[in-house]
Amino acid sequence: MIDLVKHTPETDSAGSARQKAVDTGMALTLLCLIAALVTHKPGWVVSATTLLVVNMTAPKLFAPAAKLWFGLSAVLGAVMSRVILTLVFFLVLTPMGLLRRAMGKDTLKLAAFKQGTDSVFVVRTERFTPADLKTPF
Repeated sequence: MIDLVKHTPETDSAGSARQKAVDTGMALTLLCLIAALVTHKPGWVVSATTLLVVNMTAPKLFAPAAKLWFGLSAVLGAVMSRVILTLVFFLVLTPMGLLRRAMGKDTLKLAAFKQGTDSVFVVRTERFTPADLKTPF
C-alpha cells in the first residue's frame, strides 16, 4: 500500500497526539449522548458530561484510547480498501471483460499480435496541432 503521508517524529508531534486525544474524548462523549437518546436513561447524560469535563481539563487521559482507536482505524482502512478493491475487480471489471470477450471485442488487438510477427503498432501520418493536445481523447 502506498502511504502518501510520511509518518516521522516531525509529523507526529505532541500537538497531533493531543488533538487525537481530544477527538477521542469528543467521540466518546458523542457516543454517550447517542446512548442516552436511544435508551432514555439519565446515566448516559451524566457519563457524557463527565467525559466532556475530563476532555476539557485533562485530554491526555484519553491518549491510550486514542492510540488504540487510531491504530484500529488504520488497520481497518488497510483491510477494507483491499476488500473493496477486490470486490470491484471481481464484480465489475471481470464480468465486463468476459462480456467484451464474448462479444468479440479486441481493443488491444491481441489476436492480430499473436497471429504473426508483424507489429500491431498503428502508424499515424496526420500532423498534430496544439488543439489536439488540449483535448487528447
